[in-house]
Amino acid sequence: MNETREQRAKPVPMAAVVDQWKETELSKSRNKYEKLSEKIMSWEDKKRKKAKRKLHRTERNVEKTKLKAVQRFRDENERIEIIVASARAHAYESRMKEELKVKQKANLMRTTGRKPSACL
Repeated sequence: MNETREQRAKPVPMAAVVDQWKETELSKSRNKYEKLSEKIMSWEDKKRKKAKRKLHRTERNVEKTKLKAVQRFRDENERIEIIVASARAHAYESRMKEELKVKQKANLMRTTGRKPSACL
């Protein structure tokens, strides 16, 4: 019983606690943005398939209509590409900002010697 009290009394090195907290936060952030990236890809696939179905439906009509449909398909794909690129850039930028905040907070904790309140 005395051994367990002595073991509990030993302080955990601050750097290890901060590193563990930092890795946990970075992992959470990465998982969050991976899910966001998957949603973006899913949305992109859904929109591309919808545009392709619309193209096939329209291709059955007259040649003039077909040419217009192909142009609309290209325009739609360009629009989708712009939106996806913007969403990916925004997600990446948000991720980088969040990771930077976590790293700065970890450095502050190291310098002040305070443990994060959310640490285990």
